[in-house]
Amino acid sequence: MIRISAITVLLGLAISLCDARADQPSAPSTSLKVASLMYQPVKWDKDANRERLEAAVRDAKTRGAQVVVTPEGALEGYLVNEVRAETGESRRELTERFNQIAEPADGPNIRYFQRLCNELRIYVVLGFLEAAEGKTFNSAIVIGPDGRIVGKYRKTHFAQGYAVGIDKGENPVGYTRGEDYPVFEVVGRKMGVMICYDRRVPKVAAELKKSGTDFIVNPAYGICGDRNRQYISDRADETGLQVLFVHPDQTVFATPDGEVRADLRPRTGDSRVFVADIQLP
Repeated sequence: MIRISAITVLLGLAISLCDARADQPSAPSTSLKVASLMYQPVKWDKDANRERLEAAVRDAKTRGAQVVVTPEGALEGYLVNEVRAETGESRRELTERFNQIAEPADGPNIRYFQRLCNELRIYVVLGFLEAAEGKTFNSAIVIGPDGRIVGKYRKTHFAQGYAVGIDKGENPVGYTRGEDYPVFEVVGRKMGVMICYDRRVPKVAAELKKSGTDFIVNPAYGICGDRNRQYISDRADETGLQVLFVHPDQTVFATPDGEVRADLRPRTGDSRVFVADIQLP
């Protein structure tokens, strides 16, 4: 009986030690694989975008990605320009449709990607039109490998006319500005997010740097070309951080000294998944 009791105690101690180790936070990773999805979304079609984005996330996972970043507005197709291009009754109808397609952060499509992240054990940064407080926000939501919401960033800076307000006497259309510059823990490191036009405003990257972020991702949809290369290089050089720009038709990856390591503009038939190897101290 004494021997059995001793063995039981020893087993209990071993299990307790294993549990304690499991509860301890893992050391911060020094190497992260972050994927850019150069995905061209279908306008107004969340179902199609959800299915195609899932396929792209799965592809990125097979390439070793730990974090996957979609373009701005990838879920519904970045629709504000379609509304702004119209006038009169057509403008009013599309404004209503724009507001209706916006989704809360706990909406059905967000939950879909939560399940996907949990299945694949991967982080996803998803660009979407967010509905909250009776307003619309241009948001990026960060979902963790356990399927939980890590947090979200709401775009803070816009080109003229894209924030909510009366535009040329028409109905209000556009986005409400975000107010904060959160950072998100991914794989034990801190990630900052800026959306599209934010990259043109040095303050955004500077605020993320002050908050202790280790690297920045930049989902976007607007302009494509050489200007993006310069913007991303400048923000990386100013902050001493690695910056990954993610656009439907372009990926730019810059190192802390501002060197552009990748500037991809895929043609038809080219892979539209790029995995950046982010090295951190």
